[in-house]
Amino acid sequence: MLIPPFLQIGSVVRLVSPAGVIDAALVKGAEKCLKNWGFTVQIGQYATARHGRFAGSIEQRLSDLQESLDDPQCSAIFCTRGGYGTVQLVDKLNWDAFRKHPKWLIGYSDITMLHSILQKKGIASIHGGMAKALSESYLEEQAPVQLLREILFGSFPKYASKVCDLNRLGIAKGFLCGGNLSILYSLRGTPFDSIQEKNILFIEDIGEKPYVIDRMMHNLKLGGILSSISGLIVGGFSDFEEDPLFGKTLREIIADAVSEYSYPVCFDFPVGHDGINLPMICGTEVLLDVSQEGVSLQFLKTLIHA
Repeated sequence: MLIPPFLQIGSVVRLVSPAGVIDAALVKGAEKCLKNWGFTVQIGQYATARHGRFAGSIEQRLSDLQESLDDPQCSAIFCTRGGYGTVQLVDKLNWDAFRKHPKWLIGYSDITMLHSILQKKGIASIHGGMAKALSESYLEEQAPVQLLREILFGSFPKYASKVCDLNRLGIAKGFLCGGNLSILYSLRGTPFDSIQEKNILFIEDIGEKPYVIDRMMHNLKLGGILSSISGLIVGGFSDFEEDPLFGKTLREIIADAVSEYSYPVCFDFPVGHDGINLPMICGTEVLLDVSQEGVSLQFLKTLIHA
C-alpha cells in the first residue's frame, strides 16, 4: 500500500461535495477549521451547489472532484458530506494524475465508495469527519477531529474501546478496510469491491432495519468475505430500527453471521454516524487486540511513502 505525503503548514487542501447537498454555513465552518490548522483552503466551485438532493448535477460534482484529483498542488481532499450520489461518479473518474501525485482523501458514509476505489489502487485514505464535524471541532466531543489533524501531520494513533459481552477475544494483524456496510454491500460484484483476504474489516451504518442488516451480512458470508478476513470491527449502527418479530438484536445478527469463524470480533467500536467517530486510516496495516480488559487498535507505519 502507498501512503500519500503528510501535510505541512501551508499545504493546499480542497473541500468538495461528491454526494448530498450541504449547508453552505458548514462548508464555511470547515474552511475556518482547516485554516486554523494552517492549511491553504480551496472550496470547489460547486461545493455548495444544489440539484435536488445532490450537491450539484453529476457533471458539476464530477468536475470538482476530478479537478481536485488532478491538481498536483492539492495535498488533501475533504469531502463535505455523504448522503447519496458518489456512485454516480465512480465510473467516470480518471485516476491517472492522482497516481502520479497521490493525496489524502477524507470522508465517510457515502464516501466509502471512494475509499474502496483507493484500496483497490493500493493507496491509503481516511474514513473520518466531514464538514459538520470540522465546523463543530471547538466542542470537546469533537476530539476525533483533532486526531484527524494529527494523522494528516504524520502521527498514527492507537485506539482503545470498551468491553462488550459479544466480543470474541483474540489478536489479529491485517490491512484495514471497510466503512459503511450498505455501500460495501452495494459494491459487491463490481470492479470496486475491495475487501481482500486477511483484511481487518470495520463496518458501520445508519437507519437500517434488522432484516436488511441480516441480508447484507449473509451476502458477505455467502460471498466468502466473512471467512477470509482476519478480524471484524463493528462500529455504530445509528437509528437501528429494532423489530421484536425478527427475534435478534443488531449485535446478535452480526455475531451469528461470524459465529463459525475464529478471528477476533469487537462491537461498539467508536466509529460511525453518531457520537465519537474515530478516524480510520483505510489501507494501513493494523494490530487488533480484543481482550477481557478491552479493545485496542494500533495503526502500524508499514506503508510505502509516495
